[in-house]
Amino acid sequence: MAKKIDTKTESLDVYVYVAKTFADSPWLHYGLWESGERPTVPKLREAQERYVEKLLSLIPPAPRKIFDIGGGTGEMAKVLIDKGYGVDMLTPSHVQAEIAREKLGPDVHVYESKFEDFEGEGPYDVCLFSESFQYVDLDKSLPLLEKILASNGRIVIADCFRGPNYKGDRQPGGGHRFSHFLEKIAKHGFEIAEDHDVTEAAAQSMAIDQNFYRGFAAPAVEQIRGLMETKKPILYWFARQAYKLFVPKAERENIVMRLKADYRSPEAFAAVNTYRFLSLKRHNQP
Repeated sequence: MAKKIDTKTESLDVYVYVAKTFADSPWLHYGLWESGERPTVPKLREAQERYVEKLLSLIPPAPRKIFDIGGGTGEMAKVLIDKGYGVDMLTPSHVQAEIAREKLGPDVHVYESKFEDFEGEGPYDVCLFSESFQYVDLDKSLPLLEKILASNGRIVIADCFRGPNYKGDRQPGGGHRFSHFLEKIAKHGFEIAEDHDVTEAAAQSMAIDQNFYRGFAAPAVEQIRGLMETKKPILYWFARQAYKLFVPKAERENIVMRLKADYRSPEAFAAVNTYRFLSLKRHNQP
């Protein structure tokens, strides 16, 4: 059986490429754009730094022990360490884990696993999720958070959630349904201590993604296709057959939609998602 190509991480890969190559930015997350500010690649890092500052404002002052869950290549962990926090980090990616270990040094424990499989004890003063919470299983992760979070600790989340207008169709964004998330955290003894809705500010990042596909990726693909069809018709025929063989029809349709990028607009994102910066605490905790 042909191996299915996963397009779910395609957008993040593109965003990382654009950020690192054109914006000189190490960050993997959305930016926060000011009202009236035009989202452009040169200003991407500035918008992402606003995101970092917003996230730091939810974390209690150092010294604290922080567990950076889904910490990528360790950029946020490094910022926290430089500010005097003790940090452990987790990522399911071997490549990211190796980069993080080199970046953070031998004194920082970088766990290489899914959060649901984490076997550490804690306790942690802060369990931090920066655009990683949408990937965890709520029924498995919330009991684990109950176990490893210090009695007066905080769970800090910056992430996208599906809003009430999301009907399950193809739309930008992602994450757990916010209403479902609220029900689950209450069931496991947590409540919201701070809630900052930054949907409009975060949604503008979609313009960069959309412009990349429309202005660069789609024209480049079309030009290569045209050249191959004209100059190398036999090779082009074999390439088309291989594409049909190894890429399932649904995925081919996804790629076409992604290249067109009609649905990947800030307005479409804001219509069906809510982007939140949250701090959770245990019930009855001051």
